[in-house]
Amino acid sequence: MKLQEALRKVIRQFGVSVIQEKKLQEALRKVIRQFGVSVIQEKKLISFLADYKAFEDYPAMRDVMKAIVMGEYAKELCRCAIEASDEEYQRFAGRLKESLVREQSFRQEFADYAVDSISFALGIGASVTVTEPDDHGFEAVQKNAGGQGRRRAQSGSGAQGGGSTYGGTSQRQAPSQRRRRSLSGVFASVPDGADSHRHFYRGEDITAAFDDGSFSASVADGTFYDIFPGDYIRKTITVPGVANTGTSTYEVKFVIADLDAAMNHGSPSVTTHHAVIVPETPVFDTYMNPTDTNAGGYAGSYMHRTVMPAFALGLIGAFGTEHLLKCSFDGSGRSSDPLSCTCRLMTLSMVFGQTLPSSGFDWSYYIKDKCMGGEQLAAFSLHPELRGQNMWYWVSDVYSGSSSYSAKVTDFGDGVCAYAIDASDADGGVRPFALLV
Repeated sequence: MKLQEALRKVIRQFGVSVIQEKKLQEALRKVIRQFGVSVIQEKKLISFLADYKAFEDYPAMRDVMKAIVMGEYAKELCRCAIEASDEEYQRFAGRLKESLVREQSFRQEFADYAVDSISFALGIGASVTVTEPDDHGFEAVQKNAGGQGRRRAQSGSGAQGGGSTYGGTSQRQAPSQRRRRSLSGVFASVPDGADSHRHFYRGEDITAAFDDGSFSASVADGTFYDIFPGDYIRKTITVPGVANTGTSTYEVKFVIADLDAAMNHGSPSVTTHHAVIVPETPVFDTYMNPTDTNAGGYAGSYMHRTVMPAFALGLIGAFGTEHLLKCSFDGSGRSSDPLSCTCRLMTLSMVFGQTLPSSGFDWSYYIKDKCMGGEQLAAFSLHPELRGQNMWYWVSDVYSGSSSYSAKVTDFGDGVCAYAIDASDADGGVRPFALLV
């Protein structure tokens, strides 16, 4: 995501005042709430904080934050924030402060301010007190360090190989304990409900939660407790043979793409709380139609009439029919056919939103499919990598530029974009969504 696009999303979410934020801890909290905990280990975090004027009062903090982001510190911070208990996180935070002072030669007050600001932003530990430094200067290193600490911070090498100082391994906990611990971080402060949870990307394995019934209970009551976009459920599915593919079994990582996104849409209208699931990558390849035609649109395609019912059988075998909502979104009126209504190809809008990437075709080439209101799925907005780097797959919009082409999402190496290809191309990826309860 380009910086300007990311800033626009943050401003829409939190208001113009966010770009005037000068306190490091407040700027960090707003960025993490928008982009998820993983943003801590991304270089663009420094640019975000600079644009929010987080370094204006304490310019020396840029070097300290860069040292945390550039090395292994950030990776371990993310792990602790998502998986560890408050106690383990606090122990690591203490070791991190010591390492910043001893190995990076940063002054104690700056090391404390950086780490405590991150802890505050993550919502970890009710007792965290953020004390701002007395020094408003540019020099973050200790006076007797001869500038060595700053050079290490800029190169990012100071954190490499230092795991014994600030890291360490933790004993693997039971899945239920990990789920409880995850809510002790930034996610613990998120109010219950789809409208709140769908603004936060997490990326945690919740297979055990689905298997033990806690996932379905949290969906059914509408709280979506411990469920966020980016979380995923691993399942083995067996799909009967379609096109040139015989009956095959696949290991699939189903990502939570959104929450209650289909509410009040479809036929019959969806009124049940649900999570939208999408395979992380295409499951297999086949054609949209056996011949090069898009006549009849998606509803009349071989993909919808034959491939989707076969895929639905795989979903039913993996999740159980009681956990899959049946609903028609294609306007074909085939709601009496449960298999045709269990899963469906995504639309361009669900992947990209209302603006298509400039590297591909624009909307003038398509008849837009307004499935589920034509809105972008939350996970695809929060984590653009899900849109399809290094892959291509079919979508359901009708390509209007040629009667022999069908719409697709592809990556030509310069970015994921909307395009089209012969409907009979058997290399097209199949990546349907379904509604899980």
